Amino acid sequence: MIIFIFGEDIYQSQKRLIELKAKFKEKYGDINVSIFDIEKKSARGGSALGGETNAPKIISEIESMPFLGAKRLIIIKNSIANSDPEAKEKIIKKIASIPESSIVIFYEKGIPKKNDKLFKLFLKSARVEEFTLRRTAELVDWIKKEVGSRKGEIETEAAQKLVQLSGADTWKISNEIDKLINYSYPQTIKKEDVLKLTLEKVEAGIFDLVDALARRDGRSALLFLHRLLSLGEKREYLFSMIVYGFRNLILVKYLSENREDLREFEIAQKLKMHPFVAKKAIGSARLFSFIELKKIYRRLVLANSEMRRSNKNPVLILDLLLSEICVR
Repeated sequence: MIIFIFGEDIYQSQKRLIELKAKFKEKYGDINVSIFDIEKKSARGGSALGGETNAPKIISEIESMPFLGAKRLIIIKNSIANSDPEAKEKIIKKIASIPESSIVIFYEKGIPKKNDKLFKLFLKSARVEEFTLRRTAELVDWIKKEVGSRKGEIETEAAQKLVQLSGADTWKISNEIDKLINYSYPQTIKKEDVLKLTLEKVEAGIFDLVDALARRDGRSALLFLHRLLSLGEKREYLFSMIVYGFRNLILVKYLSENREDLREFEIAQKLKMHPFVAKKAIGSARLFSFIELKKIYRRLVLANSEMRRSNKNPVLILDLLLSEICVR
């Protein structure tokens, strides 16, 4: 038997792979399980193997009779994306004569090239399980079920907000669900809970970004920016938060220079900031002159206009802007 698992919804596809593997072990034990991850150059039990795809080893495992059991399970990951052409040809030739005692699962992370020989062959010869990204309504229902399976409850409005902030990335959503359950348990998760945890996470990242800019550490600033982008945060939202961060620095700098007797909690009260935000802003503001902050703020406004009018990549505009700020 051949099973082919792939799709954009990587969380669900990997979950399905784990499920099939667990069911096999429950029925036949784990002595006849072999795993090859071509992306990591690993084989049986995940042990590392150097060099190119070990096609002879894979084929040998497929052909081997089960040891003290009725079936063997061979999981081959990323054979389409990372196998060399010669290895693919050897696997293609073997597929037609896989023994009945072998269950072979080909797992591909994401969507492979559809013109690839292996992909076309899997579609014809294997039991195909494709995991596509869910639409918003489907994601909301899925979130409710996931929260319920983890002994929690979530309001529909909160699930909708989680989708809005996280997009269709079910892996990210799953991680957020764990945080939300831990935060709100035993209460029902509400929209306010989703907003609070998400904003806290982004604000923490923005603080790191602004601090790096204040230290003129361009490398760290770019690292923090792309880390936030990799979490799925929208470019427009990140930019607005950077603007917000420098706006706070200007306000704090103005009060610090004109009212030297003000203490941290008094600045926080006057500007209606959270004490932690005020403390971070005061520390960063000391590394800039007031004139520098005003120039940076004007540059941010120009960058915002440039992103709206030009055909340039918005991420490139942000990268150049951060680099420019660091070499001021």
